[in-house]
Amino acid sequence: MTPADIAALLGCLIGGGMGLYAMFRPSWASRIVRLQAIPGLVEGQSEFRATYGGLFFFSHALAAYAILTGLEGAALGAAILGAGWFGAGVGRILSILLDRAWTGLNAFNVGFEATTGALMAAPLIVSHL
Repeated sequence: MTPADIAALLGCLIGGGMGLYAMFRPSWASRIVRLQAIPGLVEGQSEFRATYGGLFFFSHALAAYAILTGLEGAALGAAILGAGWFGAGVGRILSILLDRAWTGLNAFNVGFEATTGALMAAPLIVSHL
């Protein structure tokens, strides 16, 4: 286990932990992303459990499993998730610039997403130095 693998596992813990919590507390996920389900329609809650919950938890859990067991392609798999985190940060930067959405929370989230993306991509980056 290398320091880069440990970094990626930390990223998996962050993303997977958020996902697991969102599966069982969709109202938390709703508050975090500043979106609300349409009152009276249950599909909104299902969406928070599915995307912010299941998608995040299981993708990060599988990446962690791949890293822990040394599966071939684990570094690439983790980096692909890292690219998703980087992409979220880029989208947020575009919103800050184009939508004039500069807030402290958006600034924090750009840093959080970039950091998590870097953690996830660390094994692939280090292997290509």
